[in-house]
Amino acid sequence: MPAPHPRTHADYDRLYYRLELEPGASAADIKHNYRQLAQIFHPDKWRHPTAASLHWADEQFKKIKEAREVLEGYWLAHHEAPASRAALSEPQLARALDQVRDLQLRRERLRGELDALQSEQARGVAELTRMQAERERLASELVHLRDEAARARASEAARREMELAQQRSRERAAEAQRERDEAEAASASEAASQAASDAASHATRDAAMAAGPWPPARHALRDACFARLDDPSRGWLITLSGIVVALIVLFVVTHWIVFSVFDATGGWRWLGDTLQAVLIAAGVVFAGGFAWAQRGFYRADRAGRAHNVALPAHETWQRVNAALRGTGRYGASWRIESCTVSPGDAGFDLRAVLSYSTKADADSQTNQTLRFHCRAQQTGEGGEGDVGGVRETRLAWGFTVEAPTWWLVPAAKIVRDLRRRVEAELAARV
Repeated sequence: MPAPHPRTHADYDRLYYRLELEPGASAADIKHNYRQLAQIFHPDKWRHPTAASLHWADEQFKKIKEAREVLEGYWLAHHEAPASRAALSEPQLARALDQVRDLQLRRERLRGELDALQSEQARGVAELTRMQAERERLASELVHLRDEAARARASEAARREMELAQQRSRERAAEAQRERDEAEAASASEAASQAASDAASHATRDAAMAAGPWPPARHALRDACFARLDDPSRGWLITLSGIVVALIVLFVVTHWIVFSVFDATGGWRWLGDTLQAVLIAAGVVFAGGFAWAQRGFYRADRAGRAHNVALPAHETWQRVNAALRGTGRYGASWRIESCTVSPGDAGFDLRAVLSYSTKADADSQTNQTLRFHCRAQQTGEGGEGDVGGVRETRLAWGFTVEAPTWWLVPAAKIVRDLRRRVEAELAARV
């Protein structure tokens, strides 16, 4: 929409002032100043992109554009500058120039203040980001301290339990000493010989533990078979072959048993086939469960062979005790039968038992028993080569299963859970 035509000479003068020109300037000066001001006030060129600042710059751009259109239109129509009002006197002109310069200085000062405000805003955003990062770091430290406090409480509870076990062991030792003192000379001699044999047995076990795997292998055939089954290169092939052979043997045996009673070609052939299928299924379940249980016992024995752990002896005892407390099935929990601690917490000999019943009735007879035996001996102080100077402990454990053959699967589950918890506790460094 074209700008309205000025009514008075003062209006033309104001248009010149909008373009920062003196009244009567040429068309070339009008175009030159318009381009310079447009580089400043054009919305795409404005350096302070806030809502209020953009609105003000847009209004200024519209005004200088209106002034340029009106003055250039006058020049095209008359080929001369519009007549100005009476010339100002020298003092008035100087005062007007001072006002213009003052306005320009004020404009520059406002621009500097806007830049300072933007810089302050950027610093505030950076400070807020830093405070958020600091808050997250403090929260993570708080969680870490809480976990450390929980571990410290668990360690203190384990130490108290170890002290109680030591006290019970000393009381039993004192009671046994009193009984031996009151016994007859023959009983005392027999007890002395028994103690000597026990000492020799312990010395033999300690020598075996230091020399090689502990406990000694009592199932050579089982260990040899499952050692080959766990071979990653050909274990799957041996497993598949064993399954095929077992199925063939089951089929032949059940066929011989069933059809020695039924006629293989008579009218009861269908009943013999059904009975044979049932016997094969039962044999597969029984043999598979037995093989799975034996594999669990083999892995537990292999994991319990004597090896070094990067923990001091007393902390190893706490970890093993924590694993025992966390493992229980069928409403039963591990009970420590005896715990002998070496002087100076340099080692321990722990025996625990778990008696359970797989029936729901709490008064059922517990004829399934697992015994856990763990021994550890500290090998020495951590040297310069050790990480953080951590002491090492020679550790070995083993299981004894007292359960009927048809209850080996529940016993294997308990042994597997305890093995995993012991390994996890020993592997988790504080």
